[in-house]
Amino acid sequence: MNILRVIAASCRMQVAETRRVPAQMLILATSPLFAAMFLSVMKRNGDPTVLTNAVFAPALISLWFMSLDLGGGMISNERWQATLEGLIGSPSRLGAVVFGRIIAVVGLAALTFVESYVMARLVFRMDVRIVHPLVFVLTLVVTLFAMAGTATALAGLFVLSRNVLLFQNSMTYPFYILGGVLVPVSLLPFWAQPVTRVFFLSWSSDLVRASMRTDAPGWAWQLAVVAVLGAAGLVGGLVLIERVVRRVTATGSAAMA
Repeated sequence: MNILRVIAASCRMQVAETRRVPAQMLILATSPLFAAMFLSVMKRNGDPTVLTNAVFAPALISLWFMSLDLGGGMISNERWQATLEGLIGSPSRLGAVVFGRIIAVVGLAALTFVESYVMARLVFRMDVRIVHPLVFVLTLVVTLFAMAGTATALAGLFVLSRNVLLFQNSMTYPFYILGGVLVPVSLLPFWAQPVTRVFFLSWSSDLVRASMRTDAPGWAWQLAVVAVLGAAGLVGGLVLIERVVRRVTATGSAAMA
C-alpha cells in the first residue's frame, strides 16, 4: 500500500477515534486557562515585549504535551489494548500508521493557537498583530511536521520502556525551557544555549516571535532547520519502530503478557 495513502487513512482513523473519545483532546479545554494565566501576568507586568510569550506559549506547550501524551505513548497504548498484534500483522508499515495518527493529533491540537489568539483579543482586549502572516503560517506548518516526526521517534523509544509515564513527565517542563517557549533562548545561561539548538522547538519559538516583529531576519533558513530536525526525528522514529516490530515479532512479545 502506498505510504501516503496509509498516512492519510491513519489520519482519518485518528480523527474518528477522537470524535468518539473527545477526552483525548481535553487540552483544548485547558489551553485557554493557561493563556488566561499568562496574559494576566503580562498585563499586570505591563511590558509589551513579552506579549508573544503570553499569547503563543500556551499553544506551544499544548502541542508538545499532546505529542508526548497521545503521540509518544501510542504504540504502548496499542500494546495495552491488545491491538498491536493486528497492526503488526497488517500489510501497512506500523511507522507510517503511527505518524499518520500523530499528524491528526497535533493538527487538532493546533487549534490552541486560535484559542490563545481569541483569548488575547476578545477577553483581554490586547492588540495582537501578526506582522508577517506568511512567516507565521509556514512556522506553524513546519512545527506541526517536526512535532509529529519527533513524537514518532518517541513512540518507538517509549515502547521499549515499561515505565512510559516517568519519561513523559520528565520531558515536559525542562523542554518548555529548552524550547524557548516560556522565555527566549537568548535569556538562558550561555552554556545552555547550544543545547537548545538541537531541539526544534527553540527555532519554532524564535520564528513565532519574529512573525510578530517588524523585522524577521533569517526566517527562511530557520524554517529549514525546523524541517530538517523534524525529518531527522521522523526517519529515526520509522527506523526504530521497524526494529521494534522485528524484535517483538521474533520474540513473540507484542502483547504485555
